[in-house]
Amino acid sequence: MTLKRLILIAALPLASLVALPDAHAQSPATKPNIVFIYADDWGWGDLSCHGNTWLKTPRLDKLASEGIDFQQFNVLSPVCSPSRAAALTGRFPGRFGINTVFGVGKPPEMPDWLDPKAPTTPRLLKAAGYRTGHFGKWHLGEGKPTMADYGIDESAVYHGPGPKVGPYGNDIPEQAVKFIEANKDRPFYVNVWLHESHLAHSPSDEAMARWRHLDPRKQVYAAVITDGDNKVGMILDALDRCGIARNTLVFFFQR
Repeated sequence: MTLKRLILIAALPLASLVALPDAHAQSPATKPNIVFIYADDWGWGDLSCHGNTWLKTPRLDKLASEGIDFQQFNVLSPVCSPSRAAALTGRFPGRFGINTVFGVGKPPEMPDWLDPKAPTTPRLLKAAGYRTGHFGKWHLGEGKPTMADYGIDESAVYHGPGPKVGPYGNDIPEQAVKFIEANKDRPFYVNVWLHESHLAHSPSDEAMARWRHLDPRKQVYAAVITDGDNKVGMILDALDRCGIARNTLVFFFQR
């Protein structure tokens, strides 16, 4: 299942866990875990299940074949910060005055960060008894507010406040896996917001070797996509290893 299932189906657990009066009375087993994987700057056609003839994404292809792949899904902005604000809140980013990226060149009338009073999925689920985490890119403001102000219990980020991930975000899946393993016996929600395939590219040696037959530009990009696909696989393997895959909703979102 790709992101598209995420957006449509995530509304169901949110409605059942947050809106209903007896949300807190539900047993942990009835509350599905939720994993939200966000890929940065991938094209729709970068997945082999979408018809790409030279890039290979076997882990995502399998996810799509076992779930639902919505092929007419559209993000609410072509650039980073607004699309992330929309993904986190379920609202148009313009409601919060976010119409371009935070950082150098930000218009003076734009706020310095996402309003911490905005309704966020982590905060809603935390109120329903979930442990919440965010690992990877944030890009919704530096410094204050803190991640806890958005309802996030544990985090390691770049372009954001608090503990940081390693260079190029290569340890994002490892951080997320630790969170999953530590919370496997309770309901959890975790954002896994990958670096791939955003610049600067930092493909692994193994992925570069796999695509050494391509010209250099294609080789680097193919290797980066391969690394991203493998990182998705690390998350899926962790769910299987912990015995919680059947009680976990996995959503993959690409912008």
